[in-house]
Order: sequence, then C-alpha cells, then structure tokens
Amino acid sequence: MRRQRRFAALLGALLLAFLSGGCGGWAGKEQEPSGQQEISRLKVTFFDVGKGDAILLETEGETMLIDTGYDDTADVILDYLEEEEIRDLDWLVITHFDKDHVGGADRILEAVEVERVLEPDYESDSGQTREYKEALEALGLEPEKVTDTLVLDFPGTECTVYPPRQEDYEEEDNDFSLVISLRIGNEGFLFAGDCEKERLSELLAEKDLELRHQVLKVPHHGREEKNSDKFLLAVSPEAAVITCSEEKEPDKEILELLSQLGAEVYLTSEGTVTCVTDGSSLEFFQDEQAR
Repeated sequence: MRRQRRFAALLGALLLAFLSGGCGGWAGKEQEPSGQQEISRLKVTFFDVGKGDAILLETEGETMLIDTGYDDTADVILDYLEEEEIRDLDWLVITHFDKDHVGGADRILEAVEVERVLEPDYESDSGQTREYKEALEALGLEPEKVTDTLVLDFPGTECTVYPPRQEDYEEEDNDFSLVISLRIGNEGFLFAGDCEKERLSELLAEKDLELRHQVLKVPHHGREEKNSDKFLLAVSPEAAVITCSEEKEPDKEILELLSQLGAEVYLTSEGTVTCVTDGSSLEFFQDEQAR
C-alpha cells in the first residue's frame, strides 16, 4: 500500500519550486509574505548504495550526511553533491564503523569541506575505519565522540542524537549505532542505524525519546530481531525506508509487520528515495534508474 511513485520529471518540478539563488545546495526555506511566519522545509535523500546507509538531510541552507555507504559507492553521493553544487557539509554523522556505513567517509572528507564530525565512542580496527581516521587526521579534523544525548542546532528542526548506553554488546558494531531523531513541525524522522536486539531494547526504555515518528529508517537493513515487533509498534511509522540490495533483501517478517501497521515501504534496492516535507505533509519520490 505505497503512495503512487512519481519519477524524475515530477521530482524535478517540485524541487525547482524550492530552489533559490546564491551558493550551491538546496535552499530549504520558502519566504512568506510580510508579517507571516517563514515555513521551514526539509529534504531527506536515502541513497541507493546497496545494503548500506547514506542519508543526506538538507534544510535552511545546512546539510547533514548520515553515514557514507561503501568505499565503491561513494560516487553516488559525490555525484549528487556535485550536481547540487553542495561544496560543504555542516555535519557528518558516522553511526557506527561497519564498512557499509563508514566505507565512503574518507572520499567524502577529501572531496568536500566538513564542519563537524560525530561518531560513537568505541574502537574499531577495520581497514575502512582506519582510512576514515587517516582522512580526518590529514585534514586536522577531530571527531566528536557522542557519549551523552546531544541536541544539534540543525535549523528549522528539533534534532537529537542518542548514543549507546552500554560499554559492551553481544553485537560489537551494530548495537553501538548512534540513533538520530529529527522533528520538523508535525513530522518526525527516526534514523535507527543498524540497531539489533539489545540496542532496540535500550531505545524502547529511553525515557527522553518519544519513539512515535512518521518516517522510520528501518534498523539493520530490515533484519528481524526478537523485539522488532515491539519497536515497530512503538514507532508506528506512516512510511518506512529500508536500505537494502536485491541480493540482500529485508526479512519478510519485517515487511509483514510494517504492512500490518499500514506503513508505506520504500526499498532503496529499487532506487534512491527522496522525502520532502514542510512539517505538515510528506512527499515521497523514487528514482528507479539503476546505479
């Protein structure tokens, strides 16, 4: 039960209405007549990078990239940034250090200017993580390790980062995922990284986090956990985006649970997904052209 997909022509027509002059990037704000409040707008792009995460947020002239996909899919992100004339990122958030989340980070850091980098507080010695750390060092950037709930100044939104609460997990990488809640007007987005069972339990018990959100980036590429049903029920999304590939599809149980909740499901294996909102409604588009 998805909303009817609209493709490149319609997407281009709508986004042109949101563009303004000046420096590159998506404008993110519509000027109201004198005496009326300006309306903030948010554009969220879930890139098709296979079974990996790379999500770009644009609003009020600022940008945030959540994860960077694989090393060999970084061009998907870089091509978009070049096309949109986005020359810098205000925020780069690495949710955790798996190669499908941090793999393209070194190439992103080398190609565009990044103001602030956020990462979880745990150690990884993977090759992709080392390349990311070396790129940071070469640029003289010091990443900020998120150890406490962090409220970000992301214009026009309420944006909060929730760190892992334990020092050790059975799942050493995925359950260290940073989780981001972003609200704009009446619409909420929850970016749940690769959270597995233990981390989902933490989120269900998080006192300061209202789990109900309209849009969910489904955790761990749609893999089912024993408490997935409780988590999905608590979020009760209207729309769910699953970052996956044709070779590694989401579990049928997750798709069935989302269907029972009435959520519209978008798979990045079918193309990059874009959501545009002014805080009162959501518009989804999907580019089905192959990478």
